[in-house]
Amino acid sequence: MKLLSFEYGSDIHVGASIAEGVLDLTRALAITHPNVRDAHSLLAIIEAGIDIDSFGAESIAELRKSGRLTSLLIADPKYLPPITRPRKILALALNTREHIGETGQDFFEEPIVFAKYPSNMVGHDRDIELPPFPQRINEENEVCLVVGKDCRHILPSEAPNYIFGWTISNDVSARDRQRERSKMGQPYSYAKNFATFCPVGPWVVTRKELPNAANLKMSVRVNGKTTREGSTSSMIFDPYQILAYCSDYTPMEAGDIISLGTFAGEKLIQEGDVVELDVEHIGVLRNRVVAAKAPWRNFTPGAPTGPFVKER
Repeated sequence: MKLLSFEYGSDIHVGASIAEGVLDLTRALAITHPNVRDAHSLLAIIEAGIDIDSFGAESIAELRKSGRLTSLLIADPKYLPPITRPRKILALALNTREHIGETGQDFFEEPIVFAKYPSNMVGHDRDIELPPFPQRINEENEVCLVVGKDCRHILPSEAPNYIFGWTISNDVSARDRQRERSKMGQPYSYAKNFATFCPVGPWVVTRKELPNAANLKMSVRVNGKTTREGSTSSMIFDPYQILAYCSDYTPMEAGDIISLGTFAGEKLIQEGDVVELDVEHIGVLRNRVVAAKAPWRNFTPGAPTGPFVKER
């Protein structure tokens, strides 16, 4: 199934992307499977170990047969990140040799892992907000795995059993800030964690529908024009190796997200752009790029990123 989260009044509901459109799966299951108590969020579904593919398919079939399916379709869903509050998001740097080559950096024998903060996530069709100072901003089209069960010290061969499904993230990166921070020994966290710099979505494709992400075509469109193309087959470390590696140094928990790294090519985006990240068998994550909506009081608009402003 393709499972998403969306705003429903003041609440959050789980949806399913089906042939007819987006189905409110939270309400559908309440009608057809009232004993399923944890369908109010995708994270709750994952944590509870619900066989959502089976229950969802049964619910959809029953509603189609009874003629009630149409009344549960959402015409214009306001997408949220599929998992609205994962405990953590990990991301990989330099996971293809071509991307390493274009950066001029060295290859390491272990994955380079850094954190993206869940508070910076935005959903499909939401805005990427730029900082108010000059900055070269890059998109990074990445496939993500979603952890299905808590795990620790697993082997790569065991990893498939701990994956719930797959989604797309845009690891938006402020390259000038990244170069500045490299001199301080921290190239990733600051430059990749501005607010809104973590679009995720539009949905999670469950492992039952997409067993693995080994050879998926990927592309990026900016304002409708294809700017780069790649494939998950170019990864140095595959998803199973990555999950196993991450499970060694920190407990991985149900609903955690690991963004698996991007591929080579021109990644520049700027104010006014509409950025579409396309991944075969998963979907398209689309976001607009907009100017800062509020001033950053410690930075002068239009000025370089430093020096840091101190209170007098």
